[in-house]
Amino acid sequence: MMELREAKQQFFALRNGLLADTIRQQTADPHRLIFGLNLPQLTEIAAQTDKDETLADTLWADADCRESRLLAPMVCPHEAPRTQWLEQVKSVEEADILCHRLLRHQPEAETTALRLTASSDPLMRYAALRLLLNLMPASADTASSVIGTIPEHHLTSGIVRQINEELQWLK
Repeated sequence: MMELREAKQQFFALRNGLLADTIRQQTADPHRLIFGLNLPQLTEIAAQTDKDETLADTLWADADCRESRLLAPMVCPHEAPRTQWLEQVKSVEEADILCHRLLRHQPEAETTALRLTASSDPLMRYAALRLLLNLMPASADTASSVIGTIPEHHLTSGIVRQINEELQWLK
């Protein structure tokens, strides 16, 4: 079983300073510590360990480290309820990975997404919409009912467009 220390050693070994600097400068990433790993590298690290709830929680709790937060949903067992993490996301990237890698497999995902679409926080609305998109086509009725209620915002306009396109395709 991998521990946080071992994960951090791999982050350090695979670090990419150029990518880390680009992430800091161009995305206004909220994490204090960015190693600059890309998604295939994180996926490879996740493949080296068994699904582990304790490790996932430890990684998620390491909120200052971008790579820890992205790896957590990849190592968390799908049956471990973690929809509360959706309300803790700090970036669009975290929301994307969390929804795709973990939350779409959880039975309460649609209910959580529906509740968060009414949030006043654009990042929460984005996360809720991302989850609904990952639940398509099963969540098509829910997505269709809420999509018109989402206020215009640069953070959500692209995901609203994607959901509308998916709904059109499903018809």
